[in-house]
Amino acid sequence: MKNLFDLLFRPITMPRWWQDVFISIPRIICGYWLTSDFGASKFGLPWTPSEINLGLFEVVFWFPSDVAAYGGIFKTFSVFLAYMGAFSEGIGGMAFILGFQTRLFSFLMACTMLVAAICQQWDNGLWSMMPALGILWVSMFHLILGSGRFGIDHLIYQKQNFKIGMFSLLPIVLVLLMAGVQDTKSHTVTVQVTLPHKTSVKTMGVRGNSDPLNWNNDLVMKEVIKDSVYTAQFKINTGFNFTKIKFALNGEIELRDQENRYILLDDKTLNTSYKAMYDVAQENKKK
Repeated sequence: MKNLFDLLFRPITMPRWWQDVFISIPRIICGYWLTSDFGASKFGLPWTPSEINLGLFEVVFWFPSDVAAYGGIFKTFSVFLAYMGAFSEGIGGMAFILGFQTRLFSFLMACTMLVAAICQQWDNGLWSMMPALGILWVSMFHLILGSGRFGIDHLIYQKQNFKIGMFSLLPIVLVLLMAGVQDTKSHTVTVQVTLPHKTSVKTMGVRGNSDPLNWNNDLVMKEVIKDSVYTAQFKINTGFNFTKIKFALNGEIELRDQENRYILLDDKTLNTSYKAMYDVAQENKKK
């Protein structure tokens, strides 16, 4: 038992306290980025943006299917591996900041970042891999060192109490037991676009971030008034309370270098209508 206690909590400390401060800085910064951004975008935390519509400790609906796309064991255990990946970022980020269960979360983080670098970013080149590789290196570093002098693990180790150490695992187990994947709903979205002036229209389409839409190809819109008003209707299955779109005229997408149009979805009726003027930015609102 003592060997397990030492493995989990015994930190390797530097000869000088200020050396431990320098060693802790990358751990704390990476932890903050992980829990506030990477993790919060796919794992339900108190600071997860409300628009993502995630319950506490829920995994975002699209993540298991993304994991399954890697094939093999990832397809077989897609929900479990997606949850562990999101958990290691969201909860592990907080643990990194606090220096709590540092070696345990360093291992989980290293596995997650290795998968992210190789399976997700490999084809996008080295620069796209760098964030995952950077966090991987920090995780490997602390897998050996533990929390150092500045962390909860160091305080637990000083107590030399195995029961306290094992009891500290309880919050982690409770979070894992609350595992869940975000529910989705099927929304019908009707969009209408008006051209600000008469234009020769060969094709008018809509693109977006939710299937059946994508950012590379048009969903063809129907003509209401020739060369003036066009409409389209589509269904999306999402856990979010919003979707993003842009219109495309003759293959040219509107609002270049500007934000996408943001459509707030009606959760009560599951039917949402949106009207806009082509290539004219406006307040995003539900209509």
